[in-house]
Amino acid sequence: MKKIFTLAFALCLLVSIPANAQFDFGIKAGTNLTGSPKNISGDKDGYTGFFVGPTAKFTLPIVGLGVQADILYSHSGVEIGGEKIKRNSIEVPIYLRYDLALPVVSKVIVPFLAVGPQFGYTIGDGKETFENVAEFEYKKSQFSLNFGGGAKILSHVLLHVNYNVGLGNTSELKDFSYGTIKSRTNTWQVSVGYIF
Repeated sequence: MKKIFTLAFALCLLVSIPANAQFDFGIKAGTNLTGSPKNISGDKDGYTGFFVGPTAKFTLPIVGLGVQADILYSHSGVEIGGEKIKRNSIEVPIYLRYDLALPVVSKVIVPFLAVGPQFGYTIGDGKETFENVAEFEYKKSQFSLNFGGGAKILSHVLLHVNYNVGLGNTSELKDFSYGTIKSRTNTWQVSVGYIF
């Protein structure tokens, strides 16, 4: 259901873009700095991963406003009890972006602020079993919210820092003796891109 909602939302965005809107297309790559999972006690930590994929931005006919959407292959994870639990996924962040185009320096650097939802889909099973006493599993689909900003430099280089907040549970730790602990993780993301 979430996949259908995401595709319908993206299609609505494309249809609603006016003909005089500017379109930018490029590629971006970056690092996922995942925090430790909430609600799980004991030896736990985040995991440093990466993401890569195409990015596109539609500039709306309102000064400074635009919509940016990415389709990213992402590798992230957590570490629990010394075991690294990896998650491979397709992430679709959609940002409402405001470019702060300053008259004197806009040909060199344009800072921006960006906020919006992100839809994530786990590839593979995304689970790990610990010596038949517990099992950690990522949810197949995740919904989160992004807050961030950055700058477009020399009209082509895109720098972006983003904080991704999981909305709802993103994973479960099933202890075979004590039951299920639902958890979520938040992630800092730092990326660089090139606009063609």
